[in-house]
Amino acid sequence: MRKGHVVKTRVLRFGSLTSPLARSQSQAFIDRVHEETPCLSSQLILLPDEVDGEDTRSEVFTATSHSQVTRLAGMLTSGQIDAVVLEAADLPPVPPEGTAILCSPPRVTPFDAYLNRQGQIMDEMEPRSRVGVLSARAKAQMTHLWPDITFQLMHGGIDRAMETHLRQSEIDGLVLPAAATEYLGIQGIVAEIYAPDFILPGSGQGSLVVLGRADDDETRQALRPLHCPDALVEITAEMAFRRRMISDMDIPVGVLAQVKDDEVVIIGSTGPCLNRVSVHGPVTKAEEVGLGLAQQILSSGEALVNLLEADFPDGLPPEDDEYLELDDEDLEAGRSDETIDPLDAEIAALEEDDDFSDPDEYRP
Repeated sequence: MRKGHVVKTRVLRFGSLTSPLARSQSQAFIDRVHEETPCLSSQLILLPDEVDGEDTRSEVFTATSHSQVTRLAGMLTSGQIDAVVLEAADLPPVPPEGTAILCSPPRVTPFDAYLNRQGQIMDEMEPRSRVGVLSARAKAQMTHLWPDITFQLMHGGIDRAMETHLRQSEIDGLVLPAAATEYLGIQGIVAEIYAPDFILPGSGQGSLVVLGRADDDETRQALRPLHCPDALVEITAEMAFRRRMISDMDIPVGVLAQVKDDEVVIIGSTGPCLNRVSVHGPVTKAEEVGLGLAQQILSSGEALVNLLEADFPDGLPPEDDEYLELDDEDLEAGRSDETIDPLDAEIAALEEDDDFSDPDEYRP
């Protein structure tokens, strides 16, 4: 064997969508694979999006929509590809059946960034300027800080939002995860970056995960040199939190978990994120810590109001409006004699939930 020659022992097939962000993230990880594990050979397989475009354009996500994640998971379990690099923010709180996180590379910047072609920061924007955001979380926090600016929720992911901002000029600025600007190489139009003390990020923000078949121990071992245990602990805590906080909806909830020594500290809040709750616990119980934070937040009347306001973007209905609760007899008779307030009904439903209780162990 020629001296210095590296024998390739395996080829890992990475599947990626053709969108600029998905492709850039996948390629960046593959480049790290080549650096850290020279005995591995990696192949990037670009997969045209075959999901209905209307479905994708109507979703709120970062790089990969729910329907696209489902399709990629199917390709994994069928053996067509070995791994997929995803934004942790786009991963469902429970990975698709038959799949698992095989590797969590170190987390990068978990902040939000403001993009503006003229270099203006948010405080310099004219009243009634239109700024795009990718989540109800960012919209709620920024509307509170800059009430004179119109924050527009963008659907269809970062790539579509970038096209709206840079090519079509339909908005005056755009708020994105700071990490995405690095992958896309557009740091030059970042006007400012918001630290978590100012704008609380969303679940999984700034983190990538490598999704693969749950029983593929060979790939898991091959990627071990790139795995960061602390990153997985943070993702686990945040995903548990999101799973408890009405996981199938885009709601105004911010959260950030950080490993400090042998503990994971997680901070969360709802709406404008004025009253933040912090919980900590051992890294070995990251999931329980995340669930404990969610339980504490959901026990707050203020949090429930924030979540209700997300369901009623035009404002909560007036107090003197009638809200009818129909039982079976009323439905048959076509009438009701009882009225209830929607917030009282929401609180009552939570109190009757057997899974809803204050955590005994994981408290601030």
